[in-house]
Amino acid sequence: MSSPTPDDVVRSRLGLSGGKDRVVLVAALGILSAVSPMATDMYLASMPAMAGYYGASASAVQLTLTTYMVGMALGQFLLGPVSDVLGRHRLMVAGNVLFLLSSVAVVLAPTIGTVMVLRAVQGAAGAAGVVIARAVVSDIATGRQAAKLFSILATITSLAPVVAPLLGGVIATVAPWQTVFWVLAGFGLLMLACSVLVVPETLPRHERHRGGVGAVVAGSWRVLRTPSFMAYALTFGLVFGSLFSYISASSFVVQNVLGYSALGYSAVFAVNAGGSILGAVVNTRLVDSVEPGTILRAAVVVMCTVNLLGLGLILVGITGWTTLAHLFVGQSCIGFTMGNAVALAQSRVPGRAGAGSAVLGLVQFLMGGLVSPLTGLAGQHTAVPMAVSMAVCSVLALVAVLLARRLSGGPPAGRGPLTAA
Repeated sequence: MSSPTPDDVVRSRLGLSGGKDRVVLVAALGILSAVSPMATDMYLASMPAMAGYYGASASAVQLTLTTYMVGMALGQFLLGPVSDVLGRHRLMVAGNVLFLLSSVAVVLAPTIGTVMVLRAVQGAAGAAGVVIARAVVSDIATGRQAAKLFSILATITSLAPVVAPLLGGVIATVAPWQTVFWVLAGFGLLMLACSVLVVPETLPRHERHRGGVGAVVAGSWRVLRTPSFMAYALTFGLVFGSLFSYISASSFVVQNVLGYSALGYSAVFAVNAGGSILGAVVNTRLVDSVEPGTILRAAVVVMCTVNLLGLGLILVGITGWTTLAHLFVGQSCIGFTMGNAVALAQSRVPGRAGAGSAVLGLVQFLMGGLVSPLTGLAGQHTAVPMAVSMAVCSVLALVAVLLARRLSGGPPAGRGPLTAA
């Protein structure tokens, strides 16, 4: 009698009848994971209109982005380990309901201060979908199969930073700023439908941790004290830092330094996002024959080399097509790193998928928040800060991933053979 395939294991755990059901499930998890770029990138073009409506300064309106990011980071850190105790499904549904309600409340908010508070609530609520989607994948798959599923999630999520700014630009041109949050409310309704109708409970009662708040704190502390997990988590966060360095500064670099129009910038951004998506798609095929750890290390080495070379060219005053090539290759490497880094990190903390996902989310958003202001230190007419930030993040990511390999040693207790080493 033949042994079950990884797909058979996934289907039996979820009660799925075939490949189509699994595709629907992964698509739903991808939608839940895409909430952050949808809720941040879509309203950027409407910020001036918000400032005029409330009679607020630009910095006050920008703080609504900051409070959302803080809510998202803290929400992930808290809700991940809580889901290890209470289960995944109820928290996911509750978070999506709160996201929907807070989106509507922003439209009705009387002051910019109220908007700031509601955006923090919206971020914490959206965090439920992001952190629990990762935990669900860790519940149902391990090893190569987990790496493949995380790469598929990354592919779906990568579409959001392309769609959201374009949609937001259209809305800002033809409709008042409140329309953006009505659209986000609609997205919240879609997330709610996904969580209620598609995503089942993947953590049975007998596998949940007992002990209430004490168990939540202990779970997070145990994850933070697992060196191999933290090394992969830092790899994930630093790769995201390189990505966010590009996202934060690319508009100024491509338009003010390279001389492209706003439409040209949109095309460049879309092409680079396409490179990241293509990398993630190729990775889902590659992990069937190559260990995720090997792919991750190779991708980080290439990213590090390209970013250092790109920085050198920019420092000596060479920009143009070389900078575009630098950005494209660097973003393409992202597709080979994010899914594998998450899968390898989660494999080091078996039975703590929620807490592990929470720490990953916290590291990710803290790193993004750290590099974002650094890329604008020298003004709007230089690519040097962006290139420096991308290079530093990728060098540190290389150090972290090599350290992770050394620390991993063998498979963690309670799992079969791993592909982390």
